[in-house]
Amino acid sequence: MKRFCSWGCVLSPFIFAAIFYAGSFWMEHIWYENGKEFICPSNLKQISLAIFMYSQDYDNKLPPTIISDETVGWANALQPYLKSYPLFQCPIENNPLQKTPQPNRPGFTDYWMNSNVAGLEDKKVISPEQLIILGDGDGGSPQSTASYAINHIPISWLKLVGSPAVRHRSGANYAFADGHVKWLEPDRVSQLPSSEKHAVFTFMNR
Repeated sequence: MKRFCSWGCVLSPFIFAAIFYAGSFWMEHIWYENGKEFICPSNLKQISLAIFMYSQDYDNKLPPTIISDETVGWANALQPYLKSYPLFQCPIENNPLQKTPQPNRPGFTDYWMNSNVAGLEDKKVISPEQLIILGDGDGGSPQSTASYAINHIPISWLKLVGSPAVRHRSGANYAFADGHVKWLEPDRVSQLPSSEKHAVFTFMNR
């Protein structure tokens, strides 16, 4: 006796395939979005290494925020060591990379340098594992030229949803004077100097 397959039997392989591909697309999207989280730590790591290379070439001093004039800041002074403008861009930050990067225009870098350590001699750095030198910034702000620098987390960033201080899973990425990069929530970052008794992640060297 012949058995006939119902429409459900005929369509089930196609339904399964549609669900499979939809699930695959969703997972690929999740992997892509999660992958963005690793780009900023990698960028900051490479930029911090370039800072140390710069220091070796310039009397063991970290770069000043402004090198010679307003068109030459710390970010483009590192280009001989990096040879990459996209390294200064956060993939989650909404402002696109300039077609022709101009160091004196906003959006040149999405990362800031700690102005407290600008031009500082290596030997004067205290508690390098706690001292912040770079971090996630606002590439859309007027300050985000090649000389973009701050010495504290702006209060407005603590109140603004999606600000640089909380852009990455309610926190931000910071590069330290010993070369490591760490994700921190904003309440773990201080403007007070670190000490043996009270170690903090800080903008302040002394």
